[in-house]
Amino acid sequence: MIPPSPDPTRTMPADAVVTGVGPVSAIGSGRADFWKSLRKGRHGFGPITRCSTEGSSSTIGAEVGDFDLADYLPRGRALARRLPRCVQLAMGATALATQDARLDCAPDRIGLVVATSLGSLQETLEAYESRSLTSSSQPSEVDPAKAFYLFNHSAACVISAEFDFRGPMLTISTGCNSTLDAIGVASMLLQSDQADAVIVVGTDSELFPAILAALNSAGALSTSYNDQPERASRPFDQARDGNVIGEGAGALVVERQSPATDRGAPILARLAAQVTRATGRGRSYRAHKPNASAEPLLATMEETLRRARWAPRDVDVVNANGSSSVIYDAVEATALSRVFRDRGCTPAVHSVKSMLGQHGAGSSALQLISACLSLKHQVVPATLNLDDPDPTCSGLDLVRNPRDLRASNTLVQAIGFGGFYHSAAALSAL
Repeated sequence: MIPPSPDPTRTMPADAVVTGVGPVSAIGSGRADFWKSLRKGRHGFGPITRCSTEGSSSTIGAEVGDFDLADYLPRGRALARRLPRCVQLAMGATALATQDARLDCAPDRIGLVVATSLGSLQETLEAYESRSLTSSSQPSEVDPAKAFYLFNHSAACVISAEFDFRGPMLTISTGCNSTLDAIGVASMLLQSDQADAVIVVGTDSELFPAILAALNSAGALSTSYNDQPERASRPFDQARDGNVIGEGAGALVVERQSPATDRGAPILARLAAQVTRATGRGRSYRAHKPNASAEPLLATMEETLRRARWAPRDVDVVNANGSSSVIYDAVEATALSRVFRDRGCTPAVHSVKSMLGQHGAGSSALQLISACLSLKHQVVPATLNLDDPDPTCSGLDLVRNPRDLRASNTLVQAIGFGGFYHSAAALSAL
C-alpha cells in the first residue's frame, strides 16, 4: 500500500527542472519537428537500410534518415569521419538541447551524464573482425585514431570536450532504462551541489547484424509485418508480436529552478522522482519461457509515487514502456491495473514506441522528452495500431488518438530487457 504521509527525506530536490530538450529520432529532430510528428501520429518505420538483414526474420526498423552532424555542429563533417553512429546522434541531440535551454552556466558547473545500452559495440565488433580476417602472420592493429571510440564512455568524453562541459562526467549503461536512470543521477548531482546544470544524453543505434541476430534468437522482434512496417509496433494490442528495432538519441538539460527562472529559461517540467529496482533472485532469464512477474514493476511504480508524494489519483498520464513486447506489455498492463484501476483511478496510458520503436537508451530518452512536451502542450500522443487491446488492459484508459488533456503529473516507465530491472520517473508541470 502507498502510505498517506510519505517520508519527506525520500524525494527529489524540489528545484530540479528540465529546461531544454534535443530529440534526434526517426520521426524528426529538434523540438518542433519531433512534437509535430508525435501530435499527428507519424511512425518512423521502414525496411532496414543501415545494415544487411540477410538471414534475419525481422527486416524493419526505425532509422534516423538524412542525419548529418554538419547540420548540428560547425565541425560536424570532420567529426563524423571518425565518430561512431551513436556518438554522432548524441552530439546532435546535445547541440539541440543546449540551444533549446539557452544554457548559460559556467563550464565548471555543467555536468554530463550519458546513457547508452550498447555504446560502440558495432565498431568494436568490426575492429575485432578486421584483425581476425587479416591474412598476415602479424594481425593488423586497430587504427589508433578510432581505438578510443570503442569504449562506452567515449561519447561522454567527446561531448564534454566539444561543448566544454567541465563538471562531473558519467556514463550509465542499464539497457533500455539507461536514460531514466541517468536523469536520476543528474538530480543527485544537483542535490549534492556538484553542478548547477546537468546534460542528460541517451543514445543508441542497434541497427547492425549482431544485434539483429541476438534479438531474433531471443524472439524479441516483430516478424509478422515486414511488408507493412507501419503496423509492426502495436503496444498493448493482441496482435503484437515483438519490438521494432531502431536508433535515436535525446538530450535533456536538467538544472536548478531558481537560476533557470532568473535567466528566463523555458522550463518544460519538474522532475519529481526517479526510481530503479532490480528483480533479484526470483528472476531467471529464459528467452522463450520467462517467469515474468508484475511484482517488481509494481514495487517500482509505488516507490516512485512515494518519492514524488503522489497518490495514485494524482497521476494524469502514464508514458508507458509499451514496446510491443508480447510478454512485457502484459506485465506492464497488470502492474498498471493494480496500482490504478484497482484503486479507482484511470490515468491516460499511451506509448510513443508505437512510432519510435525500442532502441535502448535512445528510446527512453525520447520517452522523457515526449513526456515533457506532452505536459507543456497539454496533449497526450496516440498509441498507434491499438486495434484490439490485450485482455490484461481491461479497465485501463488507453489513448488510441491524440487527446487534449489537462495534465499536471506524468509517470514514465521502462522495463529492462529480460525483465531483470525496472525504472520509472515522475514529471510534473509547473
